[in-house]
Amino acid sequence: MSPAIRIAGVTKRFRSLQALAGVDLDIAQGEFFGLLGPNGAGKTTLISSLAGLARPDSGTLEVMGHDVVRDYRAARMALGVVPQELVFDPFFTVREMLVLQSGYFGLKKNDAWIDEILHHLDLTSKANANMRMLSGGMKRRALVA
Repeated sequence: MSPAIRIAGVTKRFRSLQALAGVDLDIAQGEFFGLLGPNGAGKTTLISSLAGLARPDSGTLEVMGHDVVRDYRAARMALGVVPQELVFDPFFTVREMLVLQSGYFGLKKNDAWIDEILHHLDLTSKANANMRMLSGGMKRRALVA
């Protein structure tokens, strides 16, 4: 079985700052993994590169076998990133936010799938609640969804 995440020889430089210097890492499917390090170690740069938000200078990044640069649509469909900061539109309900986010990936009329996600994250009772009314933990769950 191929790894869920494969990072091979990834480098990234911001002018004179070497943010990533040949990072190699495989994360197996089903494995829980924590990326830890001091401020400025390159954690956000690595995650941003994996999510396709930044482009590495060299190396390869794969999500479920899909190259993040060459096959970015499939890679992004297989990856979810919950940002460090809680970023959401407080005027949308949880369901509206999920419908909007689905649209970014070209997914339409996927109410059954959204219902399934809400169920698995124990958010069904909050589906029609405005995001601003949720507790911090519930907001985090909604961002995971």
